Amino acid sequence: MFGAIGAGFWAILFPVILLVGLRSGYFTPSEIGALAVTYALAIGIVVYRELSRGSFGAAMSDTVADVGAVMLLIAVSAPLSYVMILERAPETVATAIAGMPGGLEVAMIAIVLAVVLSGFVIDATVLIIMLTPILLPMIRTLGGDPVHFGIVFIIAATIGNFTPPVGAAMYAVCSILNCSVADYSRAAVPLFLAVVLVVLALVFLPGLVLFLPGLLL
Repeated sequence: MFGAIGAGFWAILFPVILLVGLRSGYFTPSEIGALAVTYALAIGIVVYRELSRGSFGAAMSDTVADVGAVMLLIAVSAPLSYVMILERAPETVATAIAGMPGGLEVAMIAIVLAVVLSGFVIDATVLIIMLTPILLPMIRTLGGDPVHFGIVFIIAATIGNFTPPVGAAMYAVCSILNCSVADYSRAAVPLFLAVVLVVLALVFLPGLVLFLPGLLL
């Protein structure tokens, strides 16, 4: 075991650098991405000496294919988000949710369902940018905590990243593992249900989210 850890020390070290760099504020997400590429090149060429011109070209080719597939999905989903904004669909949904009886928990459940369903056809980044300015004030009006809402909302939005037909992470995983979307979807059903149960637990048990901010603040 220690031999394996020693052999992979430089690879194991990078996640530590990434987390420390991000959490300390030394790097932005874009900068840490550039650092990751530079670090991987340096370690692959100097330390492990396994990165040759041929393997580098193959890695670049695979990267372009994976990134291109994800960006195509985002580009295709963007027009739908523009149409929804022009038709004021988010405001209509927010008004309907705010008028529902049952208080904060019912509103949160309705938001989770709406976001998960929207995530099937709209990228998570677009959903977050489009819905946060509309839903957050409504949650505050109902007496909800912004941190609690933020965690629940982000998890619900990112569910769409690994569900068909517009799951950017799903297509990236299928490309890397060379498996079909059908095989991926069948294997992902238990995990999808588990994430949904986690979101529902967070809705009804806000202490799971707020206990750590409460200790720190």
